[in-house]
This record gives sequence, structure tokens and C-alpha cells, in this order.
Amino acid sequence: MQRIIITLCLLLLTACAGAGDRRLMLMPVAGFPSDLQESSGLVALNGGFVSHNDSGNIAELFMLDDKGRLLSRMPVAASNRDWEDITQNNNTLYIADTGNNGGKRRDLRVLAVPVNGGDLTELPVRYQEQHNFQPPSHQHNFDAEALAMVNGELWLLTKRWLDQHSAIYRLIPDSRATEITEWQRLNTQMLVTGADFDTASQTLLLVGYSRNLWDRRAFAWVYPVRDNRVAEAEGVRFRLNETGQFEAIALGKDGHLYFTREGTGPQLYKSRQPLQALISY
Repeated sequence: MQRIIITLCLLLLTACAGAGDRRLMLMPVAGFPSDLQESSGLVALNGGFVSHNDSGNIAELFMLDDKGRLLSRMPVAASNRDWEDITQNNNTLYIADTGNNGGKRRDLRVLAVPVNGGDLTELPVRYQEQHNFQPPSHQHNFDAEALAMVNGELWLLTKRWLDQHSAIYRLIPDSRATEITEWQRLNTQMLVTGADFDTASQTLLLVGYSRNLWDRRAFAWVYPVRDNRVAEAEGVRFRLNETGQFEAIALGKDGHLYFTREGTGPQLYKSRQPLQALISY
């Protein structure tokens, strides 16, 4: 009975979340080919985008143009256990194989994939704070589905199922550290599923959705970053005018935000306003 009451309270809270948020209007850009129906990550590269599927799919990257049209596929020499997001630095793409809905994985990793060929390397991910590897599904805080390159560091952001916050963990690309510790926690009021970072304006971008299965509202956060910490009090949350399971966010070459959503119909969306206009709020 107590568990039922707690669940109902969570549903009521998520149903009310976002009532005072600013709206972010999106425009549909493209539908992806059937082999990319579970787009889970997105990053801008070479004037277009790179995306990938979620868990259980072929280990490959999809090279897209700026309209979301498929240009080519790039195989990756590693299994897709649960790829959740992607970012890049110079000629290296980083894939977060860190999906962990059940909280049981001990093989979490970030894959470093050279764009122009070369050997793939792995960065192990182990949370210093995690001691229980047999929690009830979706009842833990160690599922990470967002990754961004921030001033030379990889920021992995967790999808905290218990409180809808997000913890930031930092990885140094050339380090072989075996454990990571929480750097900063954000009260995002959503399940964070994607991230990107704009170096020019030092702005962290997040996307996610509410936990409410019957009213899956989607949101985006725009946060200033100073001295490699998020200025949380100055962040602005936007409610997307589209609902559903939005999984990825990327800043396009045109200065607008791009989002991917799992499922049928359009999967790639573009914000009507550029990032610079959103920063001015």
C-alpha cells in the first residue's frame, strides 16, 4: 500500500511539473530510415549530424546531412550494449555505452572512436557511490544517458530515477581512472536523456522528459557554465511543444537546437529560435 501511495505522489508531481516553464517551439525536420527508429544520441559534425541507435541494435553510426538525410553508415568495432549519447572532440567521437535502467551493469564505458580511422579505445565508467548492483528496475540513480564534451572534459550526466535530478560525473579523455565521483548535482525535474555544450557561449544544453508514462512531457534546459561548474540558479527550463520520448539534443551549425525523438513519424526536430535568443531569457 505504501508503495502505491508513493507511486501516485510521483505521478502527481510529474503531471504538475512544467506548469510555469517557458515554451520552446519545434519544427519537424525529417523522419529517419527504419534502421534508425531508436535514435538515442546526436552530435553535429562536418556541417551535418551523427546519430546512433539505442541498445540491442547494430554497432554503427549514421552520418546525416543538415536535413537529417542519411549519407553513410560507419561500423564501430564494439557491441552496442546500451548506447545512450554521443559527443565529439576534434576527430574523435565519444559514445556513452552507459545505459543502465536495471542498475546492474558493471561494464559501463565510453567508447572513443576516431573519425578518420584508427583503433577504438575504451574509458571505463564505475561510480564510486554505487554499492548495490541488484536494485529494483528504475529504482536507482546510476543510469547515465547524456554525454557532452565540456572544455576538454567528458561530462556524463545521470538519469536519476528516484528524484528526477541529474548528477554530473567528469571523465578525462586520456585518463585511465577506474572510478568517477559526483561533481555536481542539478535539480532538473526531469529524466535527463541527452546533452550538448556550446563552447562559444559556455552553455550546457540538456533534454529529457517527465517520468509520467501517461503524459510524457519533454523539456530542455539551458545552463551557463562558469569555471567548469554549472550556474544552476541561472538556468532556464523550456517545455517542448512536442511530447514523447526525446532522447538527444545537439547545437547545429546554424545556431539552432536539434532534437531526436524515438518512434514513428518525424524523429528530427529543430528549435524555431536560435540558442542566442534562448540565452537572453
